[in-house]
Amino acid sequence: MDSNVSINNKPMEFLLRVENISLLPSLKKILNAIDGVSIVPNTKKSSVKSMSGLDKALEDVRCGRVHHAKNVDDLFEQILG
Repeated sequence: MDSNVSINNKPMEFLLRVENISLLPSLKKILNAIDGVSIVPNTKKSSVKSMSGLDKALEDVRCGRVHHAKNVDDLFEQILG
């Protein structure tokens, strides 16, 4: 039985996002120990420039870079003081 998982004779690739960077050495060691699994360097640079407008907006919300105003007058009051 073939242990390689593939679709249309192409190996499957998965993208893992790891927020806790201290886990990377252990994760790499575990993945390298699995037969048929290899770590492929990310060739696409993940930067703010390559993010879509929606992705940038969602990142702003996650980071708390949003402001709230009751109405237009309140908005101008906040901006102009």
